[in-house]
Amino acid sequence: RLFFYGWAIVSITFATAMITAGIGGYGLSFFIIPMSEDLGWDVATQGTVLSAFFIGYLLTQVVGGWLADRYGGKAVLATGVLLWSLFTILTPPAAQLGLGVLLAARIAMGMGEAVTFPAIYSLYSRWMPIQERARAMAFNNSGIPLGTVFALIVTPVIVASLGWEWAFYLFGGV
Repeated sequence: RLFFYGWAIVSITFATAMITAGIGGYGLSFFIIPMSEDLGWDVATQGTVLSAFFIGYLLTQVVGGWLADRYGGKAVLATGVLLWSLFTILTPPAAQLGLGVLLAARIAMGMGEAVTFPAIYSLYSRWMPIQERARAMAFNNSGIPLGTVFALIVTPVIVASLGWEWAFYLFGGV
């Protein structure tokens, strides 16, 4: 029974890692060129927008581990996914409202995403047999480059067909 639940969790966390890589810290780097052309940003502004995510990520990664140990990885992971999905969807309207609002949304997105891996590790420590944890982490972490490759392939199609805003809406919805 533990084995079945453990690998069900690994499948879900693999999908989470894949989506995280596709829309998270790497994701905006795929959208930044059409965004900056549309919004009239210079290179320095692009760098500021890109780095805002990592400020939020840095602020809550350790806190995410503490929260996962205290409240459980499932609740923390679900909350984190909800937050970074919400702030991904809110990125286009935030960009239209101004740079300060966009930076706040990007920081909040980073804060939501930062709890992902600490929560996953907490889940694995509770649900995976100890002899399966390394294999589970290896499988889970393979979602990161797969998500990046998927985003590299799909994002240009979305941006060319629907506009850069829809890349955020679609990835946030997933």
